[in-house]
Amino acid sequence: MRCLSTFRHRAVGIVVGRLGLGRDARVYELSSRGALCRHLRRTFARVTVSELFDDVAPGTFHDGVQCQDVQRLTYDDAVFDLVTSTEVFEHVPDDRRAFGEVHRVLGPGGALVFTVPLMDAGHTLERARLEHGAVVHLVEPEYHGDRLRGRAGVLAFRTYGPDILDRLRAAGFEADLVRVEDTGHGIAGGKVVVARKMA
Repeated sequence: MRCLSTFRHRAVGIVVGRLGLGRDARVYELSSRGALCRHLRRTFARVTVSELFDDVAPGTFHDGVQCQDVQRLTYDDAVFDLVTSTEVFEHVPDDRRAFGEVHRVLGPGGALVFTVPLMDAGHTLERARLEHGAVVHLVEPEYHGDRLRGRAGVLAFRTYGPDILDRLRAAGFEADLVRVEDTGHGIAGGKVVVARKMA
């Protein structure tokens, strides 16, 4: 309660801890604040963070925080050992391109550890897509809140099914779903996706 983390933050933290990375691992988190960021900064010496700001060019800074679009990262190839996120990829219009970009910026043997809203069965439900820069809704729109855009401010482009692992494999990863049960940390039914770039 004191750290203001969610069970998703804690589940990602537990899975990251199991990777056995050293303190000098190069880490990239797809947000700039919150309990997971604080945990990563305490655990690792080299942590890069970013946000996607509206109307800010990727690679530039806004209020001291770098703007990045995970579909078009401005980082060089193979510069990170670990990439993390919680509840991000469902909001990315082209998640396949985003997975490819993360694969590109990870070094050999690097890992992507993240959470998304995940159904236990069925195929990923595509909720919306971009066509010529305009959003086309395929089903009833679903919006999630975030710190920058407020409650119900971020469109969910999809709700993932277990086939998210196939999307990651198509991007070149080895991918698995890790279930985390840890009553001591208040985690029940935690689902964390782990994707590794082959060495």
